[in-house]
Amino acid sequence: MVLFKKRIFLISISLILAAVLAFLQYQYFHKMTESDKKIQVIAAFSDIKAGEKIDSKLGVKLIPQSAYVKDMYLLSEKPTGYAKVDIAAGSYVMKSMVSKDNVPVLKEGMRRVTISVNLESSLAGKIKPGDLVDVGWAPKSDEKGENGAVIANKVEIYDIVNKSGGDIKKADKNNQYDTDSLLPAAVTLIVTPEQAIAIKEYEAKGSLFLMGY
Repeated sequence: MVLFKKRIFLISISLILAAVLAFLQYQYFHKMTESDKKIQVIAAFSDIKAGEKIDSKLGVKLIPQSAYVKDMYLLSEKPTGYAKVDIAAGSYVMKSMVSKDNVPVLKEGMRRVTISVNLESSLAGKIKPGDLVDVGWAPKSDEKGENGAVIANKVEIYDIVNKSGGDIKKADKNNQYDTDSLLPAAVTLIVTPEQAIAIKEYEAKGSLFLMGY
């Protein structure tokens, strides 16, 4: 009788262990199957140059769900905007590669030059990269016989930073007292080499200011 009970006990334990093992195997293979599910993400179907609008050059790729990262666009997200960098055909379009605003591009033969600005000379700070502006010049009071002039017409703004060198659009707006981080201190422009030299020469003998359209 005792031997019979021991056998029943061992059989029960074996059945329980078998059930647990089967459950663990099911969970493992179920997760493997889930991770191998295919999802649709956005990719470039043709080359996209930096600064180009991406909307008409997008396609779809199927990838395993396990290969998905948060920086990818799902099909349902419908990205739109401009490429920050060159994106090769067939590459995944990542969120970090796209800007909603026009992206300034330094074309061949052009240069970047930076000028100091304040709230007044930068159109009350109502400017952003990609905007076109004229660069004006006002002479110092001791510059006798000098009249103000327009130094450059319709030049593109490449970047705007505050006095700490931080990007204005990325400044921390949670701190209402940190107004300095929101004020433009320097603007980088895309110009020809000749315009860059003229701008710096005029900056040394007067004040530069931006004129908007």
